[in-house]
Amino acid sequence: MEKLKICFVCANPHFEGGVSYYQKNLIKYLQSKNRNLDISWVYKSHRNEKYTKDGVNYIGLGSGKIDFLSDFTFNKKALKYLNKNQFDIINSHALYGYWMKKYKKKPNQKLIHTYHGAGLPYYKIHLKKFGLIKKILLSPLLYYAYIIEKSPIKNADKIICVSEKVKKQIEETYGKRDKIFAIRTGVDLTDFKLRDKNKIRKALNLEKKGVYGLHVAKGGYWIKGLDRVIKLSKEIYKKEKNYRLIVIGQDYEKNKILLNHKFIIPIEKIPREEIPLYYSASDIFFCLSRYEGGGPTLVVSEAMASGCLIVCSESSEQEIIKNEKNGVILEKFDEKDADKIIILLKNKKKLSGIIKDSTRTIKGLSLEKWGEKYLEVLLK
Repeated sequence: MEKLKICFVCANPHFEGGVSYYQKNLIKYLQSKNRNLDISWVYKSHRNEKYTKDGVNYIGLGSGKIDFLSDFTFNKKALKYLNKNQFDIINSHALYGYWMKKYKKKPNQKLIHTYHGAGLPYYKIHLKKFGLIKKILLSPLLYYAYIIEKSPIKNADKIICVSEKVKKQIEETYGKRDKIFAIRTGVDLTDFKLRDKNKIRKALNLEKKGVYGLHVAKGGYWIKGLDRVIKLSKEIYKKEKNYRLIVIGQDYEKNKILLNHKFIIPIEKIPREEIPLYYSASDIFFCLSRYEGGGPTLVVSEAMASGCLIVCSESSEQEIIKNEKNGVILEKFDEKDADKIIILLKNKKKLSGIIKDSTRTIKGLSLEKWGEKYLEVLLK
């Protein structure tokens, strides 16, 4: 029987970010269900590279190092590669679907695109950070976001959005269309699960009786709300001297002014297999982003499965989080918000109820259940 050939056009697999882990989870699920697959992963790289690992063909297309320009260069090279090679299904992700604009679709082929966010509102929020002159100078980013995301809307057979919010924003930007699906991101419950907190803390050399907050993000500090997390953590630390904030994934040199506090434990790089341990060791997980596509994001779903108290900003729009039911939603990140968290941490009965509801919620978004929904759109 001839193998089904699937090509994913996605973020660099070497990048330790949400989109690449999303793709790895999807491939893991596909391989668990069907071994008769020929899977390729085409991605933007600094140089051309090609290799095979764990049954996946990896094709890196050298696209330069200049931000934004490299996205167009990559899509141009991806177009050339996809025209030359035969695939039954092509599933592009995020900004990597612009190649569809000039692609000559082959007979019986399916084109699917997954939106991990909506570029136009994402960059509009970015621009709020700057003064008037910088806003004017950087305003072409809005045109870039609109152009590079538009092609799949017209040319893809199906569209997948990682949340209802992204689906709504995409349709508001480009208009409604048929065969657009919202599939919330799933989590691997074999890797991310409840563990003995005391044992994990001992293994990580953390204080047994400490209170630990956790922030995991590879992206820019502003959009990911690291400044908000630190502002709130300062207020918690004033009242609870045994409080520590673990920050994973941020470039220390770029953000050392923010990170230079004695209650912060910065960890710039960490093996992926150790991440679940830090979730399990932590009491609180912060997602105080100014914009997120996923509702939940991958890190929020991982933290939920690990038994953390989820503390979100209203602007992160984590759709499955209901305030004081399976998490906490904050707006100001000030002393009053810090008091809310401290009071909740001391109310063991209420805290336990919220965490139980959170873990129960995320079981509905297991890798298995998410993968099943994704596979239905991808293959049927």
